Amino acid sequence: MMVNTGLTHTLPALRVLENEHRFLTSLMEQWHAIVLDFESDRFTREEGLEALKRLRVLVVEFIDPLKNHTEKEEAFLFPMLAKYVGSDQGPVQAVQEEHDEIDAFIGHFLHHTRGDLSEFTLAMMQDVVKDAGEAFEVIMIHFVKEENVIFPMVLSVLLAKEQDELFDQLYTSILPD
Repeated sequence: MMVNTGLTHTLPALRVLENEHRFLTSLMEQWHAIVLDFESDRFTREEGLEALKRLRVLVVEFIDPLKNHTEKEEAFLFPMLAKYVGSDQGPVQAVQEEHDEIDAFIGHFLHHTRGDLSEFTLAMMQDVVKDAGEAFEVIMIHFVKEENVIFPMVLSVLLAKEQDELFDQLYTSILPD
């Protein structure tokens, strides 16, 4: 009997990536809730300062698993697909560029929230938190694109031997050591 894991793909390599997407999404939902509270104007200035500090901690904790995931895709998945579909244009290039966009939003947020935040007004906090919100949106769209465009490409263009090799390469933890 097959247990329903909520994963949609049966190919082991894709199940690894899909499972990582679910894990990363659960981490993101923790910090995105804070972003939504800022957008809903739910904080006083003092509450906002505490929430911003908490948001920064959660985003920092998110970086290593995200980087480990994206590095695996860039090292193994994308080059393997690029042999068949190219990487100068099209879906492989698009998802690689999204990795850079995600890094930019997160980096911008972290840059502007480093150091002493005590002088931040609530409006300043709400403004800087927008970068975390944008990162969340790009990542969610990115995961959908990978699962609905890139994953089917793995099934249609990679040989069974390559699919097995991809699983062996991807079957590593994205958690920091």
